[in-house]
Amino acid sequence: MRKIFLLFLIVSACTEKKADTTANTLLSPSEFIAKYKETEDAILLDVRTEEEVRAGAIAGQMNVVYDEAFATKLSNLEQKPIFVYCGSGIRSAKAARILREKGYTPVYEMEGGMKAWKAAGFPVQ
Repeated sequence: MRKIFLLFLIVSACTEKKADTTANTLLSPSEFIAKYKETEDAILLDVRTEEEVRAGAIAGQMNVVYDEAFATKLSNLEQKPIFVYCGSGIRSAKAARILREKGYTPVYEMEGGMKAWKAAGFPVQ
């Protein structure tokens, strides 16, 4: 019985820590841009397709398309704070998970992606 309780505590602690990490890095568009502007030497990473980027992007972004080869494209990406976004938040969540697995930290995600960015009235280039 004691072993089961101990195992439960360990699993609970690990699960809580993981959830807290994600919660602190998933930011609304206004939080995202504010945090990006106050973070020295950060990378603004757009993981949308080139066609989507041509239709409008956040000024200063770097584009690395999220696809099946995304993880292999990261070899030239410097170890700096990364702010990642996509069209609606789905691809950027997947990209952020891969970035974290590769050791990049911190990695911030924009909740809702460019749809939320535009809905909030922020400019695109």
